[in-house]
Amino acid sequence: MGLIMLPLLAAWLAGAGYAVFLWYSLWTGGKPLLYVVALLIVGVLLALLYARVGLSGFKAREEVWAFEIPMHFLVNKTAIAMFVLVVAFSFLMRHMAGVSHATADCFVVAFALSFGTVAASLYADSFVRYHDIRVTY
Repeated sequence: MGLIMLPLLAAWLAGAGYAVFLWYSLWTGGKPLLYVVALLIVGVLLALLYARVGLSGFKAREEVWAFEIPMHFLVNKTAIAMFVLVVAFSFLMRHMAGVSHATADCFVVAFALSFGTVAASLYADSFVRYHDIRVTY
């Protein structure tokens, strides 16, 4: 299963790297430091919220398949579609004038989705043990 999950996790880590690139471009682009730090805090809070809401759907379950929770996050079609739209919009808006906060919006969404997905996927095993959920193989 690692042959399937590892490339997916690597893709989301690459997405996290792109989110960090967007944050760096905001930081070096002349935005105030407080603005950039506030965006980072909002991104972290949304990433934690995304992971928590996604994991809360598994709390009531008595048993899960061994890789069900990580795969739920790694192949979430909605999250993938949103991330692709954010990346496409961030590339398009580089050549447009008058969209001052678009990079900030793209950063927050990309950061929340990528880091939330990676965090929830890596935390899935601890979540299963903490809630005494049986794992089937």
